[in-house]
Amino acid sequence: MCIRDSYNGDIGPPDTDHPLHEQWLSLETPAALARGENPGDRAVYFHRCLMILNLFLQALALAREDDRLRAISARELRPIVTIGALTSDMKWHYVGPMLMHPDAPSRSETTRTVQVHLERLSGAINTLLSGQPFTTSKQWAARARRREHEGDAAASVISFQVAAEMLLYDLLGMLMVDEGSTAQEIQQRRRLLGLKALLTQDLSRRLGGSWDLRNRDKEVGRYWQDLYLIRNQIAHVGYAAHDGDSERAKLAFASISEFIDERLWANRNRYPRSVLVKITRSGTVERGESSAMRKRNDVLESEPIPYYLPRDIAGRQA
Repeated sequence: MCIRDSYNGDIGPPDTDHPLHEQWLSLETPAALARGENPGDRAVYFHRCLMILNLFLQALALAREDDRLRAISARELRPIVTIGALTSDMKWHYVGPMLMHPDAPSRSETTRTVQVHLERLSGAINTLLSGQPFTTSKQWAARARRREHEGDAAASVISFQVAAEMLLYDLLGMLMVDEGSTAQEIQQRRRLLGLKALLTQDLSRRLGGSWDLRNRDKEVGRYWQDLYLIRNQIAHVGYAAHDGDSERAKLAFASISEFIDERLWANRNRYPRSVLVKITRSGTVERGESSAMRKRNDVLESEPIPYYLPRDIAGRQA
């Protein structure tokens, strides 16, 4: 539908011999709240319009059997949405701008030198090739955030859960590296251990702290309720996840990652290799790296084989 056909307007001359088109969706929204809408939502009418738009897009995708069509999220409408009103005289009036989500991803310019970029790139390649723990978790978390900003809440929740499981099983592997286990022993334990037992038995026993899956006021319980169980509903009963689910999943993942850092730091003398690879060297410095810890980290980083590999692969005695 051409804009001039509906609103007697013009969007400029065409670049080709074909007329320019835009897809418009016109809504008449009553002021009364609909069932299920939050009266405390100050953008309730905007969210209603977005919901109707996504309903239209999903229906269009089904009708046309076109998997390129998908729902969108408010975060994709960054950074500003223009608000206007169409009055009874069929004239459009500009009302003003509406600022969108502040956590929408942006592209910032970097000031690093070419040499620094090359060093970071070389380090990243070595990280991937050597199988450094927690790398896969970071990649899945990045994928989850992309899916969230694209409006695919279900894919975001599932990706955050994959990221969380990789984080937790890599954590177990690193703790066992610190304890002197071989690669085969680590692999066998990871393969036989279920997620619930991993949390409530192996990690709880080694790191201490609260690992109660029922306590939503604590990090592990929040992860279990807001991420793991929601992922199960999506995977097993076809639950239609929404933006709120992906937001809670993101916060739950960040929370349990920070909790792990906290427990590792509390056990830093027992698990020095785990601390160094998970919290990173800059992180240990920020937390107050002692002179003894600094010397120990220097020794670990100077080992000829990456310090985070099991002793039999690295050729260490213990």
